Amino acid sequence: MLYLAILTLLLLLVGASLYLLVCVDPNSPGLLGEMNRFVFFTLPELIKKICGDKIFGVFKIGIKYFFFTNHPIVQIFYVIFAVGGYLIYLFFGCLTLFGNNPFVSHVDTVIGSIMAFFSFYSFFQACKYRPGIITKENNQEYVNEFKEYYDNVVYLQDNQCSTCNIIKPARSKHCRVCNVCVSKFDHHCVWIKQCVGQKNYKYFVKFILFHALLCDYGAYLGIRCIWGIVVKENLFEAKIKDPYTGQTSQASWAIIIMHLLNKNSIFIFLIILCAIMGISLTFFAIYHLHMIGEDTTSNERMKRSQFLKFFREETERIEKLLKDAKTPEEIKELSDKLEKIKSCKNRTISAKQIGIWKGLKKVYNEPDESEQKIRINNKKKQ
Repeated sequence: MLYLAILTLLLLLVGASLYLLVCVDPNSPGLLGEMNRFVFFTLPELIKKICGDKIFGVFKIGIKYFFFTNHPIVQIFYVIFAVGGYLIYLFFGCLTLFGNNPFVSHVDTVIGSIMAFFSFYSFFQACKYRPGIITKENNQEYVNEFKEYYDNVVYLQDNQCSTCNIIKPARSKHCRVCNVCVSKFDHHCVWIKQCVGQKNYKYFVKFILFHALLCDYGAYLGIRCIWGIVVKENLFEAKIKDPYTGQTSQASWAIIIMHLLNKNSIFIFLIILCAIMGISLTFFAIYHLHMIGEDTTSNERMKRSQFLKFFREETERIEKLLKDAKTPEEIKELSDKLEKIKSCKNRTISAKQIGIWKGLKKVYNEPDESEQKIRINNKKKQ
């Protein structure tokens, strides 16, 4: 049982780390950028060489199904994992240990239960509300809304989606999983089985924030509860008798920890679980709050990074060729190319620093699709 718990925690730690690495810019020159490139580019190639094409092909099919098809597996897992985890925490922690503890009480149980309810409700909302799907009927409306973002570098004017047969508004993207174009596309989220975009981003952010707070609060209460047990049972003053020598000595930290693990193993496992998930979700929430403050999306960050990487590499390549150029015609041709690249780079619209508070107001004032339809119908009637 202990080995299974340790294995589960290790898998969750690895999963949480991978989830956070997805947020890292793969073109970043720093340590996190190198880790992203190793995990998502170098490591798959190593696995392919070690396992062979056939085994790697099966692995790729599994990854493709899990991440690039719409299926309810992750949502079912969430319900079992989140709701089940809360109920186990409630039984083995709150109802069993909180009643007669100097540092926690059933007031904390009530607060935690209310937080859990809002967290589960935020998941329902994130799954329910659509991201802002662009159709032929509302295409022009979205094009007009984001026309200032056409820079003819990252977003091309009059660029048509060959699948949806519509003009692609700036900041939109065609999702190959959902097979629709989404306004102000952020990413496709397997947890909510749909894309995150302009119209449901506020629900997704709420979902992340509430779950980060719930896990952090669960870890905090658990640590206080365990400390309360240590104080109540006066474990620091406990004496341990050696069965071989008959001598008594004061209990060490290692013995106290083993005693607590023996008596409350399931609850301590849940505390560690809450801590791992809380830390990863908190960092993920901070990442999204940072992007809200810049009025940008995950998709735009990656696109902008790819373009800047291309401009940097192409500039270095042409500057190297210019040094070796001999004829005036060659120098002029390369100089013109260099100017064009610099001009394209300057036209690329960078992230706007609008601040987190202003960004949050902008996100949460955004009407969802049903509200948008009501507004449009009211305008038509007028």
